[in-house]
Amino acid sequence: MTSKYFSLRKNLTPFLWRLTQVLFKQGTTAIMFFIATYFLTKEDMGVYAYVSSMLLLLALFTDFGISTSTSRYVALYNSEDKEKVKRIFFNVSLVILVATVVVLVIFILLKDILSVQYPDYLLLTLPMIFIYPMTSLMDGIYRGLKEFKKLALFTILNSVVGIGGAYLLVTNFGLNGTVVAPLLYFSSYLIIVLIAYRGYQFVLDRKIVKDVTTYAMYFGIAALGHYLFSKMNVLILGSQNLLEEVAVYELLNKINTELLLPFIVLGQILAPNIVEDFSKKRFENIQKQFRKNLVLTLLAAIIFLPLSILITSVAVNLFFPIYSGEILQSLLLPVALTFSTAVPVVVINTGMITSTGHGKLMAIQNIITGIVNVLLNLFIIKSHGYIAVVWVTFAVQLISNTILYLIYSSKLKKLT
Repeated sequence: MTSKYFSLRKNLTPFLWRLTQVLFKQGTTAIMFFIATYFLTKEDMGVYAYVSSMLLLLALFTDFGISTSTSRYVALYNSEDKEKVKRIFFNVSLVILVATVVVLVIFILLKDILSVQYPDYLLLTLPMIFIYPMTSLMDGIYRGLKEFKKLALFTILNSVVGIGGAYLLVTNFGLNGTVVAPLLYFSSYLIIVLIAYRGYQFVLDRKIVKDVTTYAMYFGIAALGHYLFSKMNVLILGSQNLLEEVAVYELLNKINTELLLPFIVLGQILAPNIVEDFSKKRFENIQKQFRKNLVLTLLAAIIFLPLSILITSVAVNLFFPIYSGEILQSLLLPVALTFSTAVPVVVINTGMITSTGHGKLMAIQNIITGIVNVLLNLFIIKSHGYIAVVWVTFAVQLISNTILYLIYSSKLKKLT
């Protein structure tokens, strides 16, 4: 009983601090989104959703899995060579800076050729493609060092800036203020975590660059694949000028994302412990953890489905009644099903697959799935409309995840 107590306490304390941090961080961005939803028209919110999705696509190429990869190698270096941990910030920052410059040049050269919608709003927020991955880098360092309490306190402090700034910007500058508000929030957060961190060592270390960026590349490809069967739907709908449908779809996505937060946190807390088990070749323990977590998250997904439909429908009807109607009713079930299938994903993919060095497997799975999703939706939207896009995404994701876990299970068996 004593052993069980200390084992539970070891995971429970960081879980609660990480949950607090993520709840405040995601909660603040959600409140910022809801402030905009309340004050802007549905058409303006459709434009904002399109711009945010395009900005996220650009940021994916500058971030490319930096947070997850950094967290993994900080935890690894911290148990093997603590001096390397101090060099991570400088070396990974250089990689992010180079990636940002490349993405900026390509975007400016190709934005007209690619017929990017609303380029003026995108130009307002382009600094985000550097600031966002830098916050991911710092988040990964703190997570790898298991300093979850500090992250939580910094995020609580910064939430005042985010919510207050969003209200002032949205109410005074409308859509322009809405697209700039996240930039203010992430910039202030980055300043706080940079000032508080003391482990800087400005020494070029090619091995760190190679380790972190190589593994980040696998996770970045996986993240890009995930984008192709999540946010890409917004760009597809936006390209057809279905701005009202985009606005309702993004509102449901935002609410469901908040409901998914405890599972996201669980995966992030699980990761450092799985890295430790893997480095010490405790493969049987990892296999048991995989089976246990898969069963528990599948049960959680079943419970998540009806709760998601109930909470989202009540929240929209209560706080955003203008979004109620036929579009909302048609999207409730497929969106809830999609997020239900994400319950095991956010725990096992982040907490186990990436932590055991199988990021390449997840990257291949996600990119293939994403491409299939985009091709099917481009083909089907003109004949079956917006609702088919969401149902196709759910079906593709369900089949893809099933295949991934069967393959991953067989790889764990080979290790044991």
